[in-house]
Amino acid sequence: MDDTACSLLHEVQFDPIRQRRASEKLASEMDGGGYVVEALSSRLTIGGWFVPPQESGICGLRARRGGQLYVARRKHRRHDVWHRYPKHPFSLDSGFAVIVRLQLGWNEFRLEFKEESTRRWREFTVCRIWLSPWWPLKAWVCRPECLSEYEMWARQEHDPSVCELRTMRTTQAEQADRPVLSVLMPTYNTPVKWLERAIDSVLGQTYSNWELCIADDGSQSRHVRRTLRKYAARDSRIRITWRLRSGHICNASNSALESCRGVFTVLMDHDDELAPDALHHVAERIVQQPEVMMIFSDEDKIDESGIRSGPYFKSGWNYDLLLGENCVSHMGAYRTSLLRELGGFRPGFEGSQDWDLALRVVARVPQGAVVHIPRVLYHWRILPQSTASSMEAKPYARDAGRRAVAEHLELHHPGVRMEELPGPPDGWRLHWPLPETPPLVSIIVSNLAPFEELHDAVDMIERNTSYANYEILVADSGGDRSSGELELRAWLLSRSKVRIVEAPGVNCWSKLNNLAARESRGSVLVFLHPGLRPSSPDWLRELCSQACRAGVGAVGGQLRDLLGTIQHGGIVLGMNGSTGYLFRNWLPDANTIGGRPDLVREVTAVTGDCLTVMKYRFEEAGGFDEVALPDMHADLDLCLRLRAAGLRQLCTPFAPLVFQSTQTACDRRVRARRAAEAKQFAAIVQRWRLERAVDPYFNPNLSLEAEVPMLGRRPAIGVEPSGVS
Repeated sequence: MDDTACSLLHEVQFDPIRQRRASEKLASEMDGGGYVVEALSSRLTIGGWFVPPQESGICGLRARRGGQLYVARRKHRRHDVWHRYPKHPFSLDSGFAVIVRLQLGWNEFRLEFKEESTRRWREFTVCRIWLSPWWPLKAWVCRPECLSEYEMWARQEHDPSVCELRTMRTTQAEQADRPVLSVLMPTYNTPVKWLERAIDSVLGQTYSNWELCIADDGSQSRHVRRTLRKYAARDSRIRITWRLRSGHICNASNSALESCRGVFTVLMDHDDELAPDALHHVAERIVQQPEVMMIFSDEDKIDESGIRSGPYFKSGWNYDLLLGENCVSHMGAYRTSLLRELGGFRPGFEGSQDWDLALRVVARVPQGAVVHIPRVLYHWRILPQSTASSMEAKPYARDAGRRAVAEHLELHHPGVRMEELPGPPDGWRLHWPLPETPPLVSIIVSNLAPFEELHDAVDMIERNTSYANYEILVADSGGDRSSGELELRAWLLSRSKVRIVEAPGVNCWSKLNNLAARESRGSVLVFLHPGLRPSSPDWLRELCSQACRAGVGAVGGQLRDLLGTIQHGGIVLGMNGSTGYLFRNWLPDANTIGGRPDLVREVTAVTGDCLTVMKYRFEEAGGFDEVALPDMHADLDLCLRLRAAGLRQLCTPFAPLVFQSTQTACDRRVRARRAAEAKQFAAIVQRWRLERAVDPYFNPNLSLEAEVPMLGRRPAIGVEPSGVS
């Protein structure tokens, strides 16, 4: 480990501020340095990360101004810090945030941490903050500078320019067939400041053929009623339904739905904001795809100061992901006639009523009727009482989400058992049932690897597999034998579940696996790299139960290295010039801007290092291509053929397997694959016409140059990712 990681490491950010002078990250003990900023608000959040000396744990973190103390919220996940200091035990949970109140003039806050061993407070940096007597005027004149990489990226790469917004307004005004869009908004005692911002974001839309249908759920606040009347008098497109008594969000939303006259209904909370081009993209998609029934977009969060953070760049339509989390959420738009057919929002599912609605919609419509717009069109307000801040703010929402998924499964997938995943955010693991007679699974392992790997692989499968009905087929290409290899062969023959498939002289990966598949007796095939070791006894049952589902083709496990980081979470088309592995070098339980690695998701393809498929589906697809793809990309080609047959490919983190090699060895294997793949990938490109294909399960806002979800270059406006057919 670096020597520097044993000293006090930290980085501080301020929100909202206009920096006058800020020092670089301090990588040593306090030496009189610190951070100096000018604030534009009397309330300030000091955030960042802090790593103590390795031998010293933390049991508290605070900001101190004289005798006034402000306790910090800590243990926020900081994966960027973990990647910088992966061996430090406190780097992953090093994030913190503390809210302070400022006095006019200079404010000096000393940030301190409490050592776990000594129980004493130690100072690690000083923040000097200037609050001018004229700060309200300055805040009105000067918008705070970008405080995060995401906000900077959003302005430069994502958000439409003034010229583009003007073009949208001009274009939509000239269109003859402009669908009416109804924005549905329930309100209840909403703080006027946020209510006005929400309504103003609708009034500021580049698309003008909309109506705002608001149902006030019996608000006692006169300010709310006065504000709603003011806006209704200002614009005839705003219509208010006044409920005499509160019935919670589902009943209020149904009241608003009764007045919706638009072709589509767009759901919006009373304290959130729409991007100015949100309705433009929805209307554009309705015109382009008249059969669409449900539309959803990417989203982010916005705080009380207007600072955006926490983007969620979503996958294309992904049914299995929806069963694990509400990946539709904001912004959701639905065909109004369908909402009425379904009976609108169901009372009793408050807090997760949109998840329940999405599940009922997708059960009614074909897969092609659900469309994803890969743009951040919705800003979810972070307030102490909102689920954007924490699900703990509305605990009933968690229970409503569980019941929504459970009821959907009971109606459409009976026998599936739900298990709640630990920790926030909420998520569910589904245990899919096996057939009444558990099928025989044939685990195919080739000997195109050192024989000692083969011995360990078979031994670990036998010792760490709870699913009993399996056989192991070792595909043996023959050749000269050392004494050690002969001993291993004898040991393999002594195992009751092991069979050796003779394939003398065959050194082609595709042909070797095809031969073993023909010799297999099982109805389920698992192609397994000999360097992988199952880390959960349930791994084979999980792979088998997923592969036996109707409509599923190939299933892959989540492959990890010895450090526990992901090496494969699904194959992504177009990454690194050819293909890449999703979530590579990320932690399995760590959220990303591209979604959660700890949920089952549909992907374009899974790697042949761990590929599970029903034998009859493998045979119908023609197996692996031995001629054009003898060594590389035969797994991708097989998955594309299964996809063309209408089957989904899944990657499940609940079948974790670990490469018994170091990170360096994993990197070397990936580099070797890429060095040898050019010719065979060219065959894939030509066969499937992938020259301009975009992976339908990878968000185009993310970089294709990194396998960890990172911000990428701006996608073209109005372009939906096209997948392979």
